[in-house]
This record gives sequence, C-alpha cells and structure tokens, in this order.
Amino acid sequence: MSKVSQMFPVRQLAWLVGKLWMLIRVVLFPVTWSISMVFWPFRLAYRITVAQFPNVLAATIAVVSFGFISANFGSATVDADLLGDYEGVPEMSFDLGADLGESTDFGGGVDLGDEADFGDEADFGDDVDLGGEADLGAEADLGAEADLGGEADLSAEADLSAEADLSAEADLATETDPGEENAVEEAVEVATASTHGPSTRLALFVNVAMLEKAEAVLAGLPGYTATFSKQEVVADELSDEQVMQVKIRHEPFSVYMKWVTGHKGRQLLYVKGQNENRMLVKLGGWKKKLPALKLDPSGSMAMKESRYPITKAGLLELVLESLAIRRGDLARSEGIRCRLIENQEFDGRPCYGFVVEYAGPGASKRYRKTEMLIDCKLGVPVVVRNFNWPTTGTNAADLDAETLVECYTYRNIKFQREVARGDFDRGNKAYRF
Repeated sequence: MSKVSQMFPVRQLAWLVGKLWMLIRVVLFPVTWSISMVFWPFRLAYRITVAQFPNVLAATIAVVSFGFISANFGSATVDADLLGDYEGVPEMSFDLGADLGESTDFGGGVDLGDEADFGDEADFGDDVDLGGEADLGAEADLGAEADLGGEADLSAEADLSAEADLSAEADLATETDPGEENAVEEAVEVATASTHGPSTRLALFVNVAMLEKAEAVLAGLPGYTATFSKQEVVADELSDEQVMQVKIRHEPFSVYMKWVTGHKGRQLLYVKGQNENRMLVKLGGWKKKLPALKLDPSGSMAMKESRYPITKAGLLELVLESLAIRRGDLARSEGIRCRLIENQEFDGRPCYGFVVEYAGPGASKRYRKTEMLIDCKLGVPVVVRNFNWPTTGTNAADLDAETLVECYTYRNIKFQREVARGDFDRGNKAYRF
C-alpha cells in the first residue's frame, strides 16, 4: 500500500463526504421549501398574467384579421368560378341626334391595313419536341370563334338564327330601359328602311354607337367569364374549332383558359407584369405531368396556332379592334355596303346583325366581308366572322366557306362584380401549374 493511500484512505473519505451531504440536505431542505412557499403566489400570478401576453396578442391579431377579411373580401373562395351578373353595367342608350340622314364626320379613319406586327419572336434556343400536343398557340384572339354550322345567307332578308344553336344561356347584366329600347328600335328602323343610299352610312353609324356602348360597359367591369371558341386561318390552313372556358380580368390584364375541345385539358395563364410577362402553358392528357412551359406571347411557339397573341384576347380587345375598322369605314364611305338585320338569334338570345361588304381590295385589304352579332341585352358582340378575298378559281357558291379567315364566338357570358381570389394565381391548386 502506498504512502498516499495510508495518509488519505479513499473509502473513509468518500463515506465522510456522503455524511456531510446528507447533513446539508437535512438542514437546507426546510429553508428552500419555506422560500418556495413564500414566492408561490408570485409565480402563479406571473404564469396567468405576464406569461400569457404573447398568447393574448396572437389571439387579438387573429380576431382583427378575420374581421378585416370578412368585411373587405366577403365570401369569395379560391375555386369560385362565377360570381353572378354585374349589376352596375351601364345600360344601352344611343343618342342618334335629330336627323339621322345627315352625314356624320367622325374624323380620320383608322386603316389597319395588313396584319399587325406583334413583335419579334423569342429565341428559345434548340427546338423543343413537345410531342403530339406541341402546337401551343396563344389560343386567344380578338374574341372567340365557333363553327356556326353552315354558311349563312346574309342578304336583306337573311335570318342568322340558323347559324348556331348552342345550349347554355348567357346571364344578363341589366335589362334595357323602355325608352332606350325605343331609341335603338327607331335607329334600327331607319337603318333598315332600304338597302341603298344612306342606309349603309346609318347602319355603320348604329354599329359604331353600339360598339362604343360595349366599350363603356366592358371598361367598367372588373372581369367576366365565358365559353370562348375560335377558328382561324394560320399558315394558310383553316384550323379546327377550339372551345375554351375563359376568365378575363381587366386590371392588371389577366387571362386564364382551359381547353374543352381540341387540346382538351390544356391550360393557359397570363398575368401582365408577372412571370416575366410570359404566359404559362400546362399541357393536357398524359403530358399534364410535365412542368408548365413559360412562353413569349408573341414568340413562334405561342403563335403557332393563333393569329393574335394572348395580349389581344377578350371582348374588350375585340370591340376596340372592330371600332377602329368601322370608324375607318365611316371615314371612307365609298366601296362599302353595311346592312343592319333585325331579329337575329345566337345561343337562344336575340341579337342585332351587321353585315359589312367591300367592293374590292382597294376599299379593304384586310377583309372582304364581316358578319357581327351583338347581343340585344348584354350589348356586346357575341359572334364575329371575317372573310378574306378569294383566290383565282374560287367557286362563287362556296365563296364564304372557302374564304373564312376568322370566326369567334362568346357564349355563357357572366359579368363579375369582383374577380374571385385565386382565379389568376399560379398557385391555385385547381390549376396545378
């Protein structure tokens, strides 16, 4: 045994330390317990007051936020589709003046001439093989198209009601007041009184007045939804009809489309100022598992199936484009024949029909003939069909069928009081972008 072990026995030292610790515990325990009992009310008060402040603050913020959202945003939901008719739409009225027979000078006309140049195409690098559904298109034009089922006879006695028999009924924004209806009826009677002389100018004037009213109605709307269809000549071939469910918002300009026919299931989303001002395209079918494509609206891929970019989609753009052309027609007034045809019908709704024909390419390089139907109660165009100039050897009997260049229709139009939250949100779970 070492000298250190003899001087400091380890076992005895450990035993001594243990006894001292027990003595300290016995002596100090009553003291510590007494102190804890003295301060117990203070600890309890702290736990039920100051310590609960963060919880109380969080609950207050939640209640205030819920109240604010309920008061300002109502019951709109992410997946809401249509919010009903817009009750604040201005009603149709036409101040035609005392003498409709006199010429009206609308100033210089706008001659759009050849197709507009919508910008350079984007360079996407190497070609992208998207398979069978690679034709993306902007799938949107100045309006919408549809195969109206046969060529219509649009002479003075023509009845356009046979052009389309579509099922869904469009909701009304507001009914026209009796006085305003009388003004429209009087203008229609004068414009359709004869098929010669001043009737062309009067019909053009009424068409311009209706389009101006449509512009005012649409410009005052936050947005709308509709069933949109189109058929266009692209790359010298008339495409098949494409039908889409569309949602339009005017500020910031936004478009959502979902294909019902053609590329069924395909979706398109464009929001001005977002996604680098590009449109998102989600393919349908088995390709829906692929990531969404981001395309330049005026690029070659986006324009492969469309005559106009997505930035020109919607009723308001259709009205503005038509107004520019009709005002130009009024300014020239030569080589033009315009007829207003009453008692027309589209999708089961009464419409005013307008047929504009040009004597030759000198009067209009862009179109040979235009047919338009304006809903009597909504006050907006629901059908626009444009025809090109024929090539050599075109059969006169099939002239319209062989020269159709653009056909757009709108059905089930529903004006919105407010745009549903999430309708133009890429993160909307219903879209799966």
